[in-house]
Amino acid sequence: MRATRDREFEERSLRAREMASRSDDIERLSDSVWSVTSQTGVGRYRVFISGEQWSCECQDFASRLGEPCKHILRIQQQCKGVEPSPTASRRHYSQQWAAYDQAQTCELRLVDQLLRDLVAEIPNFPRQPGAAGRPPVPLKDALFCAILKVYSGLSGRRAYGVYQNVSDRGFLSQVPSFMVASRLLNRPEVTTILGRLVTLSAAPLAGLEEGGVVAPDSTGIQTTSFGAWREAKHGEQRVKKWLKVHALVGTRTHIVLRAVVGDEYSADSVQFGPLLRETLAAGFRPTGIVADKAYLSTENYELADTAGIEAYIPFKTNTLSNEVNRLRGVPKPKSWEKAYYLFMANREGFNSRYHRRSNVEAVFSALKRKFGENIRSKNPVAQVNEVLCKLVAYNLTVVVHEMFENGIAPSFQSVIDS
Repeated sequence: MRATRDREFEERSLRAREMASRSDDIERLSDSVWSVTSQTGVGRYRVFISGEQWSCECQDFASRLGEPCKHILRIQQQCKGVEPSPTASRRHYSQQWAAYDQAQTCELRLVDQLLRDLVAEIPNFPRQPGAAGRPPVPLKDALFCAILKVYSGLSGRRAYGVYQNVSDRGFLSQVPSFMVASRLLNRPEVTTILGRLVTLSAAPLAGLEEGGVVAPDSTGIQTTSFGAWREAKHGEQRVKKWLKVHALVGTRTHIVLRAVVGDEYSADSVQFGPLLRETLAAGFRPTGIVADKAYLSTENYELADTAGIEAYIPFKTNTLSNEVNRLRGVPKPKSWEKAYYLFMANREGFNSRYHRRSNVEAVFSALKRKFGENIRSKNPVAQVNEVLCKLVAYNLTVVVHEMFENGIAPSFQSVIDS
């Protein structure tokens, strides 16, 4: 076992020396932080040192339980007086831990308050004059309960206790039936409202995202699941069906600015325009947008040009050069030509901008860790609405975090009034 570890360490040291032969491989960001180009040349990783403890953002470092990766070895070889050592070190995160601790411990209480403010001004659906029966639960109360149920991760019946708790705190005039969330999520007209609430829930962070970079991407959410026992006992074929969430994310705060839920085969590129347009209409003002190759199209670059936003979308191997496009009389947007030139002439410069797209992966990872990868609803309409509830709940947790990290005082009322 020891011989295997030593051999692996030697291999990493060799790769570090190979990386050292490339110029402009390392950028020092501060006294304790470096940015190192990936060995493949695609993307960069940050390396940290705290005291004598090294850490790196790469997956290789995480999987080796603290042993130095090739990026750490590369910097150790460059720094005088620091020798590469296979001894393990504890991972260091550039996190404001005091703010993080406060946000986590206060989240449950503050999410209730923020959600109540978010839905406070939502009017009821029109009711037919003379309709029989008791008046329905106010729409704002039904939305409040449905999003809290999804946030809690509880079943409808068990979430009844959550409704009782928030009612005791004055957020509900009366405790509704445990069926209130299910009945609401099965209504098709609620989808538009929840989509709007996703954007409204991000509005308090518009100032923090001002002039920043946004990133679109998609991820799958599993809708049905059953255990292996049913497959073994009853011979049922395991079938997984998915919904696809298309989202535009702010890379500074990791807030979801706009989202659309489609089926598992819905295309990515066609969502670029609607997501960006609706985000701009909501008052967000990014200066850049980064997306993967699935979003590569003249129309998307042109839209970014029109909005005055710099776009960085990687090009495919069969993409025609700027010169060939001019000879063929096929005009391309200015942002396309600028990005293509940077992509071909200075790949490192392009990748340093494109690397911000990785933030959207962090958002999807956090969403699924906090609220699960599956949804409970069976009805297709309810499934879409449940996913949107997850996104609203996720955004509120991000707002709580920024309240402590950046000292913001969120107010949804001012956003709604404007």
